[in-house]
Amino acid sequence: MTNIFRRPRAGLGRLALYLAVFVGAALALNGWIFSSGAIEWSQTLENPDWAPPGGVIGAVWTGLFALMAIAAFLADRLGEPGRRTPARLAIIGLWGVCLFWTFGYFGLQSVANGFYVTVAAFVLCIPTLYLAARAAPLAAVALTPLLGWLGFALALSWATFSLNA
Repeated sequence: MTNIFRRPRAGLGRLALYLAVFVGAALALNGWIFSSGAIEWSQTLENPDWAPPGGVIGAVWTGLFALMAIAAFLADRLGEPGRRTPARLAIIGLWGVCLFWTFGYFGLQSVANGFYVTVAAFVLCIPTLYLAARAAPLAAVALTPLLGWLGFALALSWATFSLNA
């Protein structure tokens, strides 16, 4: 088995970079949501009784972004040479779609956009998991909670969309 830290400093540096970018973006978005008028807008919406508080959702997403960073790192470091790049690009693309959700939902103040981007993220997560599993099975393991959460988010965003249509 290949050592994920072939060159320990380079490996740790790359992992730190992935975490800084992926998680840093999540923290920046959470800061924007809670410091702008976006949070006030979202508080005017009807939500299903089973919807978690916004702070919980933000914390979960921060953790999921960390797992996406770890998955990208594992695909990069453990992945088979011909399969690393497609897996890493799919993970980064999925991360970008998940980031875009915040703009589509909060930035444009559109429940419909939130639902549609959630559908796109859920659908994109399936081939991303496949590419990650082909490159480095541990990368797919790191992404598995994301698929579960996106399934929950899909149900939540549909319920919210239905209540506010």
